[in-house]
Amino acid sequence: MSWEKIWDSITNWFATSGVQLLKAILALIIGIIFVKLIIGVLKKILNKTKIEKVAIHFLLNVIKFVIYLMVLYICASILGIPMTGFIALISAAGLAVSLALQGSLSNLANGVVLICTRPFNENDFVEIDGQSGSVKEIKMMYTVLTTTDNKTVIIPNKTVVESNIVNYSANDTRKVVFGFEVAYNSDVEKVKGIINSVIINHELVLLEPTPFIALSELKESNIKFTASCWCKSDDYWTVYYDIIDKVFNEFKRENISIDYNQIEVRMRTDKVVLPYKNDVLENRVEEKKKKLQEYKKQKEEESNNFELFPGIIIKKHKRHKKVKKIDVDKKENTDSKNEK
Repeated sequence: MSWEKIWDSITNWFATSGVQLLKAILALIIGIIFVKLIIGVLKKILNKTKIEKVAIHFLLNVIKFVIYLMVLYICASILGIPMTGFIALISAAGLAVSLALQGSLSNLANGVVLICTRPFNENDFVEIDGQSGSVKEIKMMYTVLTTTDNKTVIIPNKTVVESNIVNYSANDTRKVVFGFEVAYNSDVEKVKGIINSVIINHELVLLEPTPFIALSELKESNIKFTASCWCKSDDYWTVYYDIIDKVFNEFKRENISIDYNQIEVRMRTDKVVLPYKNDVLENRVEEKKKKLQEYKKQKEEESNNFELFPGIIIKKHKRHKKVKKIDVDKKENTDSKNEK
């Protein structure tokens, strides 16, 4: 095929379908600009409402996806692509994709549930499925958390909806609980006074509800005091660490001993005498010898017997050789006669 024929085919295609192609490209460009304008206007309008930023972001993503599908549909119709076949193809592809992406579609549906129910807001500190962090955003398929050490945790929306959610930022105030253990010889009232003074004088502690201090437990090696106070949710960790630090320093200043586990090690100076004695060992050896002799004797007796009929056993007896006994007196008499 020569270059002239190729060029003629290209010019003929542009002469017949080039106008539709340019219209489709123009429609695509206008559609992209239109989508950006619509999204920008909706974003400004939604930001003025009371809807959370996380929900606004999710809704804008859904609207953007739908408008882009409409733009593609318009471009396909301009190019003369038969829409019935296109729709049938999209339906078949949608069915196959929906079967293959059941989990993703479930995450999408659960994302809509999160937006509607709003169990947490942006920047809330939550615990979901064992993961703790601040909510950064809710996307179409997953929720993004930022941990205290600045790690990003991505949790599928299905897991978020099906898990227990602990929202530490849902209320304005939180209760801070402390436990202090001191030695038994400590003055109870003095310890309670030190803890109470530190808690009340802290600038971030709320005086309503009233702080609580009490002797809560008598343990094996120490006594335990439980204290609690209220503060704003954002000040929780600041209050917790400050009060522990100040109470410890006050205990040292007032000579309140804090009990801790100790190990006492002693060196033995005496000789170790084993409870196992030699006479016990000898007795055991003799017992074993006796048992061995009895076992041998039993085996010899069993070997000398034979069974004539079932149930009839004949014992064999050993023949003993007759030993002639010599009378000692007669022998002496014969010896004396020979001497004579």
